[in-house]
Amino acid sequence: MKKIVVAGTSSGVGKTAVASFLLSSLSGRTQLHNKKPGRVTRHGHVLQHAVRSSYGTIEHSPDLHTSESLWSALKITIRHEGSCPRHTDCDACDAGYEPFEVITSDAVLREKGKDTDQLSRAGASKVVWLQSDPSVEAAGIAAALDCFGNEHNLVIEGNSFLRVTSADVAILVVSPHVDKIKRSAKLLLNKIDFIVINLHKSHTVNEIEICREKMIAFGFDVPFYTVNPRQSTHNSNQVFIEKIQDILFES
Repeated sequence: MKKIVVAGTSSGVGKTAVASFLLSSLSGRTQLHNKKPGRVTRHGHVLQHAVRSSYGTIEHSPDLHTSESLWSALKITIRHEGSCPRHTDCDACDAGYEPFEVITSDAVLREKGKDTDQLSRAGASKVVWLQSDPSVEAAGIAAALDCFGNEHNLVIEGNSFLRVTSADVAILVVSPHVDKIKRSAKLLLNKIDFIVINLHKSHTVNEIEICREKMIAFGFDVPFYTVNPRQSTHNSNQVFIEKIQDILFES
């Protein structure tokens, strides 16, 4: 299983757009084949639509006879408000609240306007959405990964994955129109392989260069690529995808 992480400096920089661009580009190319044998998955309680226990696990029996590798997607959302957004004793919170959920229901994932629906429409053969409190993100990520078999390669959207484990390719998405760099992005300083400047047609050459210089000054000493996810024929898009393909085949 190959893993590409798409992180971002802040909300609104276009992580989902870049993740969708990767899915649509890679799923239409020569399929990667996993070299490692099937792993033993954990067994436990199974829920059809979501895992609702930080102590529970997911029973999964992947088709280990499948040789074709599929590109799938995992979206990770960290819930910082916890079980009580108001932090009062009003007794209005859900008594059944659990520290994380692994959502696999199409009724939720394919809802129009959701990021998960965009990932599906981009070509993901399977989409899983992890919603987790920060204190249990490692357990949540492990449970979410158990939803995929060895025939799946993953595009993972979210900053938290790299705090828990590594990936074959780690991308940080930035935008000239978003100045903020959130704390979770700052923690990834030494874990990023590439920075993608999410390009809109309204961005000027000067704005792009200022964005690049800001990230270098912050300490990101990695290659930069300008990518326009909305324009598949953009020349720099092709260069970026070819670089990703080279790394995946070499690893």
